Amino acid sequence: MLLTTTSQLDGFVITQYLGVVAGEAAVAPVELRDFANFIHREGGGRHPEFENLIRQTRQIALMNLESEAREVGADAVVAVNLQYSHLAADGLIMIAAIGTAVQTTDRRKL
Repeated sequence: MLLTTTSQLDGFVITQYLGVVAGEAAVAPVELRDFANFIHREGGGRHPEFENLIRQTRQIALMNLESEAREVGADAVVAVNLQYSHLAADGLIMIAAIGTAVQTTDRRKL
């Protein structure tokens, strides 16, 4: 499955647009509280553990996006956009990956 933030894929022709697809993933408040306590104890600066948690959550959102795209028969998703949202007062953070599912043909095969 090809994913891109652009509206086209180099080397491919988009043959059909299948619609908007999305994948979501959330970081639970308990996990965030643990990291918030760690950050408070350690002071400012970068926090690789928190960055890794966000990175893993983003990867899950992208995997969910791919899964939804496959369900509609896509072999690629164009115009992928990542959105980060703080959903609740207790700290829930959601990452949504949204794009347009498409079918493509390799230009070299035309």
